[in-house]
Amino acid sequence: MFCEAGFRVIGFDVDVKEGRCPDQGESYIRTIGPNRVVAAKRTGRFSATSDFDRLSECDAILICVPTPLGKHREPDNSYIHATAHDISKRLRRGQLVVLESTTYPGTTDEEVLPILEKSGPQVAGGLLSRFLTRT
Repeated sequence: MFCEAGFRVIGFDVDVKEGRCPDQGESYIRTIGPNRVVAAKRTGRFSATSDFDRLSECDAILICVPTPLGKHREPDNSYIHATAHDISKRLRRGQLVVLESTTYPGTTDEEVLPILEKSGPQVAGGLLSRFLTRT
């Protein structure tokens, strides 16, 4: 949708399998058919990669990773944590990070933000980030 609205979009995936890569016009997401992926590619504003060093090119980073349920039906946030660690290594001042994955309230403040804050002084103070997650 961001691409359709005119924004440049880079999709990141650690599990890019041959024939399932959006950069090749394929989609493994049920609600996003290959026709939309091909149309996005044709605009020149969409690319997909497993090279997380390209995160520095992004102004906004949306975390959309699986959160499978454990045996007590609680979300497994290990994918969220791993992604936050990958982002924290490349985070620069002024980037917006949004958690889109389905999880319980407080995950952004209590789990993601502390990981991102470890990335150093280039990250804006936690107060603004904490305020934004509560509004």
